Amino acid sequence: MKAVLIVLTNPASTQVEAEYNDWYTNTHVPEGLAVPGYDRVTRYKAFDGWDPFPQKYLSLHELEVDSVDDIRRVRDEHHAFVADGRVGRSRDGVMDRSLSRGWYYIAAEPEQVSPVTAPQQANSVFVTYNQPKTPGDAAEYNRWYRDAHLPDVLSCPGFIRAQRFRVTDVAMIDQPWVTNLEYVNIYEHTATNVGDYNAAFDVVRQRIRSGDIVMTATLTPGAPTSAYGRISEPAVPAR
Repeated sequence: MKAVLIVLTNPASTQVEAEYNDWYTNTHVPEGLAVPGYDRVTRYKAFDGWDPFPQKYLSLHELEVDSVDDIRRVRDEHHAFVADGRVGRSRDGVMDRSLSRGWYYIAAEPEQVSPVTAPQQANSVFVTYNQPKTPGDAAEYNRWYRDAHLPDVLSCPGFIRAQRFRVTDVAMIDQPWVTNLEYVNIYEHTATNVGDYNAAFDVVRQRIRSGDIVMTATLTPGAPTSAYGRISEPAVPAR
């Protein structure tokens, strides 16, 4: 099954942002992909107005695993690569390490694809964190997300595919994660800029207002949502 490592980071300042991005894309990602277990890494930057966290940059590391124990083995190997220098650090003053966060999630259910948008490489991702309002809401919450909400959103223009993931107890970076909510939902989109994404998301809002997209009372209110534009080509291991 699929798993993802979600890493959120920032440059230390705008003055070093270009160096930070060059190091991250051209050095850090290839070094990380040498760790056995990672299949692909793609980098994104938050669209203006879609950044609920202090960290502007997102990297999605994709894995195929059989269990959380497999994730833990990849994490431990990654830490070993860092410890002996095979995965290095940026020079001091380039990345704001105090804000770096990283956590692993495992697939809650299979990926769903849009019935209206042709399969293609995503230019952006919409990332939502949520969970049932109460433990007793879990069955209806998961049924609604799987059977109603993801298909409804994927019928809107520009959405390509989507998948839901459940949080694990495995941290990549020894810092508190940005949310304690149980699920993350990752939607891939065609939009290349915030204007196009906002226009596409307005369709989602209109369909919610009209009742074409039906929401649920089992959803935890006020959960963070974010959207990011892709800033790198998907990278795969050299091996």
